[in-house]
Amino acid sequence: MMGIFLVILSALTPQAKALLEKGIDASHVEDYTTASRTYVEAKKLCPSDPAPYFLDGALTFIYMVDFVTDTLESRFDANLNKAERLAEAGIEENGDNARDLFFIGSVRIFRAVRYGWKKQYTKALSAGMSALNYLSKAVKLDPYLYDAYLALGAYHYLWGIKGRYIPGMMSNKETINQGIREIKKVYDNGFYFTASAGQAYSWMMKKEGRADEALEVSRELVNAHPEARTFRWGLGDLYIELEMWGEAKKLFEGLLNDVLRDQPKCYTNHYQIKYKLAEIYHGLGYEDKAREYCQDVVDNKSKIRRDVGDADFVKDAEKLLRKLGD
Repeated sequence: MMGIFLVILSALTPQAKALLEKGIDASHVEDYTTASRTYVEAKKLCPSDPAPYFLDGALTFIYMVDFVTDTLESRFDANLNKAERLAEAGIEENGDNARDLFFIGSVRIFRAVRYGWKKQYTKALSAGMSALNYLSKAVKLDPYLYDAYLALGAYHYLWGIKGRYIPGMMSNKETINQGIREIKKVYDNGFYFTASAGQAYSWMMKKEGRADEALEVSRELVNAHPEARTFRWGLGDLYIELEMWGEAKKLFEGLLNDVLRDQPKCYTNHYQIKYKLAEIYHGLGYEDKAREYCQDVVDNKSKIRRDVGDADFVKDAEKLLRKLGD
C-alpha cells in the first residue's frame, strides 16, 4: 500500500508532501479552493517536480466535470503538459524509473478521459493507447505501485467498450473485465487513489449491468464523505438501477437542494437530477409528479449541455414523457 506514497511523494520535501496530502483530501469533498491553494504552494516548494502539476491538472478536470464547464480547459492543459515535460526530463536524466513513467502515463490517461467526456472518442482512444507503454513499464519496475492501475484500468476499460461508441469498432469483454479488475485492485490496495478507484469501479459495474456488486463500495464512499456530491450521484444511480425507489428519492431530493445552493448556475446538474426524480416517481407510481419533472427538463433543454458525458438525459426525459402520456 506504500507504492503511491513512494512514487508521487518520494522526491518532495516533507512540507510539500503534507500539502499534497491535504489537497487530495480536500478534492474528495469538492473543496476546490483549498486543494488548489495547496497545490500552488507545493509548486513553489518543488517547482521541478511533476507531482503538484499533475494533481492540479487532475483537480481541474474533476472541477470541470462537477460544474459541467470548459472554462478551465487551458489550466488543465497547462498543468498536465508541465507535469509531462518534467517527468520526461526526469527520464532523460535518470533513465526509465517507475515514478516518471507513472506520471507520463497518467497524464495521457487524464487527457483520454477528458476527450471521452467531451464525446471525442477517437481522440480518447489515441491518448489512451499512447499511455499504455509508460504505465506497463512503471508497474514492471514497481509491482507494488497499485495506484498506477487506476490509469491502466481506465485505459483497458475504455478500450474494451470502444465498440459501443465508435462505429466499425468491436468491443472486447476480456479487456473490459481486465480494466475492472485493475480498478478494483486500486480500491483494495491503493494509497491515495482509493476513493477515485471506488467511484470508477461503481460506475463501471453499473455500465456492465452489475449494479448490485457496486452498491457496497458506493455506500462506503458516501459514508466516508457524506457531504460530497460526487459520491452521492453514484450511489443514487445505483439505487435507481436496483429500483430502490425510497432510498433514491431521499438521496436525490437532498442532492438537488445542495446543487441549487452550491451550483446555482449549473443548470445541467439541476435538470439531470430532476430527470432522476422523474424516473424515481415513475417507479413509485406517482405519474403526475414524474410527468411534471420530465416536462420541466424538456421545457428547459436549451439550458442543458448535451455535448458532454456518456448519455443524453434530455432524450431520456422526452422518451419517458411520451411513455407517461397526457
